[in-house]
Amino acid sequence: MPSTRDRLCGHVLWLTDRELFSLTMINATPHHVGCAVKRLEDTSALYADSLGLRRRTRTFDVTSQHVRVCFLQLATGFYLELVSPLDDSAKLASFLKVGFYHLCFLVDDLETARERLRSQRFSPLPTFQSEAFAGAPCQFFVTPQLHLIELAQMSPGAFAEFFAGNLLCQQS
Repeated sequence: MPSTRDRLCGHVLWLTDRELFSLTMINATPHHVGCAVKRLEDTSALYADSLGLRRRTRTFDVTSQHVRVCFLQLATGFYLELVSPLDDSAKLASFLKVGFYHLCFLVDDLETARERLRSQRFSPLPTFQSEAFAGAPCQFFVTPQLHLIELAQMSPGAFAEFFAGNLLCQQS
């Protein structure tokens, strides 16, 4: 089975060896790269037309975070999450200037993963239930190198079923 580093190769290259080790120790599965956008539908259409990314979910309002999201499938089990603000309360403004801003991993047990990451000096942000993960608990962490990591408590198989059940259209 490929290592976390191997599974990430070609997707995100900004994690340090120490950060990758911490994520490997909690059996974290790479899931998506988050990209902040001003207009979700316009960006989704652009990626569909220019890159052929046509397998996408409907939009989800993650009300606790004041954002609207959808997932576009990049490869089997790996997604691009487009994130746009729902209102001025969204803490997304600074990320709109950079676009890609976080990496998400799926974990079996968020509490165990949280304790492991805290022991490695990752700073946890508040836990929230995400409509984009069928109400599963999620949590962002700031790494010692100031990278933003999200953990979602859901198995890859459960997300695959959720994704398939929420496709906007059945295009390949």
